[in-house]
Amino acid sequence: MSMQVDGAGPAIDESQVSQMTDGTQGMSLFSARLDDVQSMSSILKTVSFVQEATCEISKAGLKFIVEHHKSLEAKAFFQASLFHSFYYADGDDTTSFSVNLGVLLECLSIFGSSVSATLKMSYAGYGSPLVLLLEDGGIVTDCSIRTSEPGELLGIDIRQTEIPGNIIMKSHWLAEVFAEFDPSSESVEIVISPDKPFFRLSTHGSGGSAQVDCPKDSDLIESFTCGQTMVNSYSLKLLKPSEKALAISSKISIRMNGFGTLGVQFLVEAADGQATFIEFMLLPLEDHQD
Repeated sequence: MSMQVDGAGPAIDESQVSQMTDGTQGMSLFSARLDDVQSMSSILKTVSFVQEATCEISKAGLKFIVEHHKSLEAKAFFQASLFHSFYYADGDDTTSFSVNLGVLLECLSIFGSSVSATLKMSYAGYGSPLVLLLEDGGIVTDCSIRTSEPGELLGIDIRQTEIPGNIIMKSHWLAEVFAEFDPSSESVEIVISPDKPFFRLSTHGSGGSAQVDCPKDSDLIESFTCGQTMVNSYSLKLLKPSEKALAISSKISIRMNGFGTLGVQFLVEAADGQATFIEFMLLPLEDHQD
């Protein structure tokens, strides 16, 4: 059987799959096969609040990076070990290109919520499209997505100075807290302290003020490290997109450095038990630029 996908290129017959796959490594700079398309789609949706993403390929895996308002940088990681097969020809070097996340997600969703769909992807090098080959129940569809030269990234790096505060905790509590925040609030103040309140989030909006504390000995917290009291405010509008990552993660790591840069890493467990990560880096409001 064959299937036509509008704007994605002609469909191909299942008998063509092995022929195309056998020659993939010889033609491509990168090729990989993934048996869990839904997991990739779910993770990419957490950073799809910006349409254009920079895709970085290395021997370690794939990384999709988006930036917003010169203050937020979000990354979705797919380690090479998550793929059934992973081939990258450029050794220790990194290859990067810009790709439209909306188009990529549309292609990954061709078979809806099917858990049996598989994906083969390849990239031949500079100026070439990102090619996806999706198969489900004998139906095979290929998508060719235009790529372009990536723009310069902000490169927000929380490691540029000391990191006095680091909390590892269960995700569901913070997801519930975020859901209760007053949407009229422009900012959220985060306190990480070696003494009470230990970990506090507070907002102030037209609907009133809200304050939530979590003690370091709470069952929610797996690890708590803090060498000094840190108090910083962040744009709630820029933090809101992280709710999708909270919803699919089991644990989060919250770090704050001496400059107030906030780093939140989300641990997402794949169906086969392997783990991958989503990361949000956010500058404090005093460094925010419109």
